[in-house]
Amino acid sequence: MRFKILLYLIISTAALCKAESQNGFIAHKGIIEIGNSPYLNSNTIKLQGECEFYWNQLLEPTDFNNPSTKLNPQYVKIPKSWTTYKIDGKKLPNKGFATYRLLIHKKGDPKQSIYGLKLSTIFSSYKLWVNGELLAEVGNVDRNAESSEAAFKYQDIPIVCHTADSSQTFEIIVQVSNYTHQRGGLHVPVYFGKYENLTADTRWMDILNLIIVGIIFLIGINHLSLFLLRREDRSNLYFSIVCLVMILRNITTGDRIITYVLPNLNWELLFKLDNLSGFGTIPLFALFIYDLFEKDFPKKLMRTYLYIGIAVSALVILTSANFYGKFRIVFELYVLLGGLYLTFGILLRAALKKRPYAIYTFIGMFILYSTAINDVLSSMGIIQTAYVAPYGLVIFMLLQSISINIKSARAINHNEILSTQLQHEKENLEKRIEERTTELKSQHAMVLSHQEKERLENWTNHGISLINETIAQNKDSVQSLCGHVLSTLIKYIDAKAGAFYIANTDNQVNLSLIADYGLSRETKAKNSEIPTDSGLIGASYTLRQTQLIENIPEDYLTINSGLGKADPKTILIVPLTYEDSVWGVMEIACFKQITTAEVHFAEKVAAITASSINLVKMNEQNIMLIRQFEEKSKEMQENQDRLRQNLEELEMMREQYEMLRGESIQNN
Repeated sequence: MRFKILLYLIISTAALCKAESQNGFIAHKGIIEIGNSPYLNSNTIKLQGECEFYWNQLLEPTDFNNPSTKLNPQYVKIPKSWTTYKIDGKKLPNKGFATYRLLIHKKGDPKQSIYGLKLSTIFSSYKLWVNGELLAEVGNVDRNAESSEAAFKYQDIPIVCHTADSSQTFEIIVQVSNYTHQRGGLHVPVYFGKYENLTADTRWMDILNLIIVGIIFLIGINHLSLFLLRREDRSNLYFSIVCLVMILRNITTGDRIITYVLPNLNWELLFKLDNLSGFGTIPLFALFIYDLFEKDFPKKLMRTYLYIGIAVSALVILTSANFYGKFRIVFELYVLLGGLYLTFGILLRAALKKRPYAIYTFIGMFILYSTAINDVLSSMGIIQTAYVAPYGLVIFMLLQSISINIKSARAINHNEILSTQLQHEKENLEKRIEERTTELKSQHAMVLSHQEKERLENWTNHGISLINETIAQNKDSVQSLCGHVLSTLIKYIDAKAGAFYIANTDNQVNLSLIADYGLSRETKAKNSEIPTDSGLIGASYTLRQTQLIENIPEDYLTINSGLGKADPKTILIVPLTYEDSVWGVMEIACFKQITTAEVHFAEKVAAITASSINLVKMNEQNIMLIRQFEEKSKEMQENQDRLRQNLEELEMMREQYEMLRGESIQNN
């Protein structure tokens, strides 16, 4: 089915290209015989066939009417550039001047009629006479380049027939000079017919061209908007640029409707736009096709297209029409061969490989390129047909739009199926998400709790380490120990004041203030001795309970600082308990709320301090016992020395007694 459509489109394209060339009236030896044919009543004829040609001569009607003037016409084919003609075996150059003369014979009209000529591009300036009357002059026709001036004007020229003879003859004389273009002369067809038919054709062609421009513009804007909405698909951008370039080509070729808006447009600029819009499309199409079928289009070859296109465009922009026109055959071969490879080397191969939507792109490109080849061959003078590339472009764009619509429809159907599936998935996913969210929240709470617990443990352990270091450095005195521990504790928990109260060892009825931090002198004097059976401190000591007090009685405790005095907001009272003994009470005052972690930390510090106080007390008792033992030992040593001395004295007395006794015995 697809190939039947392709065959039909090929036949239609060929018919479109040939439609304008079919004309039964051909000039022979400079004369077109129409006779009594009614063809001109509703149609126009293209002036074609053998025309009188006078090279390097600018002849006027008077020259042909003067019998003394010897004329030797050459008969050449029109429409063709005179660069294809040969005189005396030599091809004519593009630069020069010449005169064309053509006669049209027809049967006379029964009443006065208005005929006309339709002229478009004549390279590059001309004068037109009909029946001896100068009807048109475009540019400045001259024998030298300095005074010759190129110009363009698309016009329908009326010819009024004042007689109603049995036969009518139209003598058409055209002077042409060209010094700016590589082609010269009657290169584009001139049409003859009734003036109303010519103007109707012109209006219809203008309307058709504007419709084509509008279609191309809308499709280009559509593709540009698609690119702006989805920038990763660059093929839409390339195609929109192609549309703009083809709009430029449509308004600068054929009847060149751009001149309706810009009648004074420079001739050189006009032809630059014409050639740029023709030769600059191949690299754009290459970029477009490469983006669609990258797997089938070698990247190096695409770059070759691009580089050649840039070089050709630069040459057209930077040089004159007469200069770059010398390479026109090369440019046209580039367009021909490059387009053939894009169509059959890339798109046809992609279609045979069943790439998505490749068949539509191939058919459209084939039609577009067929019409483009027709225009190129027509501009070269090889064939005589109308410019139909804009129609091919419209067909190409419509096929691209169809492929986009098919792609969109399939995408919508696929999306509807996916939407139903996604709805079910969404319901299941929402349920799973809810379950997972609850689980994650629980895990998160556990992690936060663990992190907080770990942070508090680290904080507590670090504080205990500092307290242990402080205790290790102050083991000799309870007062020194309590003072340094209190200072370290208050700084660590960011408290502002505190005190240590130690029970008297004799009666344990009073608690003595042994160490303080930040207390006023009045507070220290007031609380130097606190009974164990009264007040918050006494209650904490007696009941062995920690107390956290927020509603503090007025003037209960005053904190001293360099800025003055203030009452605290929170007070913590912790008993110094070790095993079954209570050694005293620790009191902490803060301007902030004391946390539970700080309370537990203070209790641990109190327990460690109580243990350390117990050790210090035991050490003090041991030292006292040692001192007592040493004193007793010294006393015993002294007694022993006295006893030894007494014994020695008794021994001496005994010895003296023995000596006296012995002497007494001897005397007796």
